[in-house]
Amino acid sequence: MALDLLVKQKAIEIGFDMVGIAPLAVWKDLDFARKWVEQGYGGEMHYLQNPKRHDPRQVLPSAQSVVCVGLIYNAPFPYSTEVSKHRVSASTYPTRQQPPESEQGSQEAAARGWISRYAWGQDYHEVLRTKLEGLRKSIEAISQEVETRVYVDTGPVVERAFARHSGIGWMGKNTCLINQNKGSWFFLGVLLTNLPLDPDLPAPDHCGSCTRCLDACPTGALVKPYVMDASRCIAYFTIELKGPIPEQHRPAIGANLFGCDICQDVCPWNRSQQSQGRNQNSAARRLLSASSPQPAEKGLGRAGAATTTLTVFQPIEINKANSATSANTASIPEESKVEQVQSPDHRFSLFNPPIDALAKLSEEDFRRAFARSPIKRAKYRGWLRNLAVAMGNSGDRRFIPKLAELSRYPGPVVREHAGWALRQLAKTGAGARTSSGAHTSS
Repeated sequence: MALDLLVKQKAIEIGFDMVGIAPLAVWKDLDFARKWVEQGYGGEMHYLQNPKRHDPRQVLPSAQSVVCVGLIYNAPFPYSTEVSKHRVSASTYPTRQQPPESEQGSQEAAARGWISRYAWGQDYHEVLRTKLEGLRKSIEAISQEVETRVYVDTGPVVERAFARHSGIGWMGKNTCLINQNKGSWFFLGVLLTNLPLDPDLPAPDHCGSCTRCLDACPTGALVKPYVMDASRCIAYFTIELKGPIPEQHRPAIGANLFGCDICQDVCPWNRSQQSQGRNQNSAARRLLSASSPQPAEKGLGRAGAATTTLTVFQPIEINKANSATSANTASIPEESKVEQVQSPDHRFSLFNPPIDALAKLSEEDFRRAFARSPIKRAKYRGWLRNLAVAMGNSGDRRFIPKLAELSRYPGPVVREHAGWALRQLAKTGAGARTSSGAHTSS
């Protein structure tokens, strides 16, 4: 078997959903990435200025090929554009099962937030790194002279540049890599090697005249096709930015608490069918009860985007039994279990979660619940900052007591955002939703 085919076969056997091989000579793409940073589009992400990103031979001098892999993370749940920002109702889920007793009576009115799809489950760095190390081991077994380096969004390598040239997808106008058969909901990993592998051809661009992603971006971060000003992106504001979120962009953030999926939600290559509604809790338990992970597949409510039932990418569930779980723990390997957390409220998952329950997580709860989640990157103070913005945008004056509490938080950034949110809610007036006995002023 040809060496490149052997490498691809090993990647698929290990569990990757797609694999391709890129040459080193993707200089035009690497130069574009360098100029993008020089134009200031990277905001405060100063690690993007690392000069090693301009040439993979500065990472592995003997490199001749780049193996690019993709792993689907798209759990089969509705998109952020398919659910209300503020509530989950019977009309949203016409076939939903009876909600748990703890949710009855509050389900209709609960203000809800959105956590980016990629962050619902276990930290993808851990998952992909484990698989890539398995691929590295297989490749290095070919010969003692084989050299490799593996990276998952953490090293000085422009993964998307090589992935585009490996044929596993084209660069969309939303700057995400899009696969014609699987959509764009997949993680990337790369393996540099000194093996002279035959490269694949780049995937052709199928975006055509479509501008749905540019039109839908709430903050105008997609300044033109294929160019994102990350310093205006909701994902940047809620994850990467450590200081205050620019006030002019806060209303546009809406209910997004960690990341944003809108430019992918509206992409025709991720088009969705009118699928059966799913109760966020009972559905998660049903989907995650399988005794072994299943490969990504088309369907399950998606006409254009592949989905996965891999346990590690399903929404973590925080329940009143004092644990945060991503599946039936009896069927999860010990190393994949999520740390127990002292849950403050009823059972809920990270799919479209109730903001009030998230706001009740203490710093210790946050640390334990998200110890193996991408959400830990925001840190607790960033989490509170983001929650304050979502509460201010909710129009729900029942958040006033919590915001008043946050306005006395030790950190100045949290205090300032809580004050802003209180002013936003003060504008809602007497017609705002209130609950019996709720405070209406600070």
